[in-house]
Amino acid sequence: MIKPRPLHLVAVVAAVASVALTAAVARPAQALPSYKSACSTCHSATPSGTVTGTPSKTTLAPGEAYSVDVAVALGASGTSGYWISSNDVLTPAVSLTGGPGTSPYAANLTAPAAAGTYTYKLWGAKGTPGSGQALASTFQIIVADNGGGGGGGGGTVDAVAPTTVAPSAAKVVKGRKATLKYQINDAAPNLGTATAVIKIKNKAGKVVKTIKPGAKAVNVLQKTTFTCKLAKGTYKFSVTATDAAGNAAGNTAVNKLTVK
Repeated sequence: MIKPRPLHLVAVVAAVASVALTAAVARPAQALPSYKSACSTCHSATPSGTVTGTPSKTTLAPGEAYSVDVAVALGASGTSGYWISSNDVLTPAVSLTGGPGTSPYAANLTAPAAAGTYTYKLWGAKGTPGSGQALASTFQIIVADNGGGGGGGGGTVDAVAPTTVAPSAAKVVKGRKATLKYQINDAAPNLGTATAVIKIKNKAGKVVKTIKPGAKAVNVLQKTTFTCKLAKGTYKFSVTATDAAGNAAGNTAVNKLTVK
C-alpha cells in the first residue's frame, strides 16, 4: 500500500512549481546587450556572415558631421544591433550604439576636432542569447587640417564662434510663403559653412515653429522660406547657429515677423 505524501510536502512542491512557472512567464523580452556581454556571454555561437561600416565621407573637416552605413548580415535569426568604439579593448569607449532593429542602419557621428587618421571598431550583433552571434570589423576616416597656418605647412583649427544676424523684419499674408533673411558671420580660419536654427515665437514667448535650413555658406546673406499657417499677428524670429567645426554662435539674432 502506497502511503500518501504529507500535506506540508505537497504544499512545498506546489509552491516551487508555481515559482518556476511564474519566472518563465515573467521573463522580460531580450534587449540589446551591452558591449561586454555581447562579447563574452550571450553571443557565444561561432559567428558567420558580415558586418560592414561605410562612412558617407572618408576625408572630413574637424568637427564635421557624417554618417556611417552599418550593415549587419549574420547567420543567426532575430533582430540586430551594433556598437561603434574608438578603441579595441574588452570594454571600449563606446561612441555610438544602435538597435535592436533591422539592418541597414545610419549611424550619425561627428569627426574629432584634431587632424589625423582615426580607426573605429564596429561590432554587429544579431539574435538572442544562446543562438545569437557577434562579429567585428573596422572603418577609417581622415580628419584633414583645415589650413590657414601660413608658410610652415601647419594649419590652424577653427576655434572661433560665429555670430548671427537677422538684418530685416518680414511680412507675409497668412497662407502664403514667408521669407526670413539671416546671415552667419564666421571669421577666418573657418570651414566655409554653418548650420542655423530659426525659431518663431508668439507674443507669449512660446515657440510656434522651428526651421532648420541646413548647412549654408558663412559670411553670405541667406534666406529661408516656408508656407505660413500661423494666426494673424506679430511674432519674433530668432537665429542661432553652429559652424562646421562645432563652434556654437555666441549670440542670438532676433527680428520681427508680421502675419496679415
